[in-house]
Amino acid sequence: MMDNLNKQQLIDEFETMKLIEQDAHDFYLKASQNPSVKDDMIRNCFSKIAEDERHHIELVDRIISTLRNCLCPVD
Repeated sequence: MMDNLNKQQLIDEFETMKLIEQDAHDFYLKASQNPSVKDDMIRNCFSKIAEDERHHIELVDRIISTLRNCLCPVD
């Protein structure tokens, strides 16, 4: 069983994970748009990684929402 404190700690950890994923997304997106990166293959790779990170953010959001809305029994 999950108590409210453990539930909130888990939500907080996923919120931190979301921030990390957002930072990674922003980094790769910026790298993919950087004109000093001349190789199109590298730019496309950065763009795909940014998209992957966006997908991770969506997944983490769903996990957070599920945790917040779950009616987990309290010990």
